[in-house]
Amino acid sequence: MYEKVAVITGATSGIGLETAKDLAQKGYCVVMACRDTEKAAGLAGEIINKSGNEYVRVLPLDMASMQSIRSFSESFSAQYDKLHVLINNAGVFCDKLQKTEDGFEMTMGVNYLGTFLLTRLLLPVIMDTAEARIINIASKAALYGKLKIDEQVFSNKIYGFKAYSTSKLAQILFTIDLAEELKDSGVTVNAVSPGRVATNIWNGSSLLMKIVKPIMMRNSISAQEGARTGVYLAVSPMVEGITGKLFDKEKIMEYNQKCLDEGLRKELMKVSYDAVQFL
Repeated sequence: MYEKVAVITGATSGIGLETAKDLAQKGYCVVMACRDTEKAAGLAGEIINKSGNEYVRVLPLDMASMQSIRSFSESFSAQYDKLHVLINNAGVFCDKLQKTEDGFEMTMGVNYLGTFLLTRLLLPVIMDTAEARIINIASKAALYGKLKIDEQVFSNKIYGFKAYSTSKLAQILFTIDLAEELKDSGVTVNAVSPGRVATNIWNGSSLLMKIVKPIMMRNSISAQEGARTGVYLAVSPMVEGITGKLFDKEKIMEYNQKCLDEGLRKELMKVSYDAVQFL
């Protein structure tokens, strides 16, 4: 019987898949939250066979759909009464303008708003779990993000690195804000900069991606290496009680002024609640 439950979004490839493998080896009940459930089921079977851990499950989740996020939360909460580790790993880098099912710009919709809503919906079961940990897979790109809070904040016609860095800045602001909110609860919230990782997030057919992908693949680390910091934050006793931080490997990174802008953070939280109609 398992002792701890972990949810990993985007667990069919890259960092998410390697994290699922590692936590299964460590005896966690791993819930792979993925769009492609058929692919995920096959991978879950492989993880079970290799780890000997039969508690690897698949639940459907499309981070580009608020309805899917709500359905996942309901399904998970009906099946599990504890959630020890939530790893918000799913993310996109868009080489052209795309929109989510709800009309948000895809990068902000998936990387930030989806993460925001999923975490808030799962918070009741997380709060019922002693010393639970929330881990957001972010990026150093957050330090270069530019975020202006207006009525177009989630529907701006931007894409590529500009949208990606903005979404990661929003993730960091959310990490800090939620950590502050939960500081006396025993739940910790931290973010990870996994480094330049060779994953399929950089796939695309546009001229932009033909330029970006070779640059991003140059001197990239493997997905297995990229997963190490997230796993460290999930399992290590060394980070117990540490919250609201951004980790690079096993070290805390310094935030820049944008990340520490409390006014910007509070504005973002307000418009985020409105955007996802969280009640």
